[in-house]
Amino acid sequence: MLLGLELTLFILIFAVNSELAAKIISMVTANHIGGRLAFIAVGLENGFSSPVIMAVIILYNTTYVCLMYSLFFILSIGLVKIKFIQRFIDGLKQKAVERKMMLRKWNRFFIFIFVWIPLPWTGAAIGSYIAHLEGYSTKDIFLTVLPAMWVGVISWTLWFDELYEFIERFGKGKTMFITIALLVLPLLGFVLNMLRKRVCSKR
Repeated sequence: MLLGLELTLFILIFAVNSELAAKIISMVTANHIGGRLAFIAVGLENGFSSPVIMAVIILYNTTYVCLMYSLFFILSIGLVKIKFIQRFIDGLKQKAVERKMMLRKWNRFFIFIFVWIPLPWTGAAIGSYIAHLEGYSTKDIFLTVLPAMWVGVISWTLWFDELYEFIERFGKGKTMFITIALLVLPLLGFVLNMLRKRVCSKR
């Protein structure tokens, strides 16, 4: 239902204002490259107000988390076998296992904080998998993960809005350096990590 609503809204926006739709696509792309901070930063660079950015991110990420967890559940019980999706979900599961090893026991508070932190691979999807590995029910997972994500979106959007306004006082366009860094550094980190794993596997 959320995915249908999201697609319907996007089609309507594209039909009315294709430039606005392109800006939204750039925000979504930034989200998958650099996480929520990149999502917020690109939204601010595109001239969106904080409430609009919050609404877009909350709707998109809520849909994304529900969809990813549903795929994770369906694939884990073997109802559907699609190799491309399976590899993607397996990658997220592996990240969840790696993050889970950071703490001996993940209670709901730690999961909430983990999801609230807006860094790559600390989002709601990974948080939901960690909660699943800890044995939480689907209801408890969503009651923990989604509010944490919503609070994170609101708090970090407001903070970044203030930060960008402060930086703009020292010169127009200087915030672009932060936005580019938020996009490039996670991607660079991903590439370096892949190279490290490849070197280790050859040894």
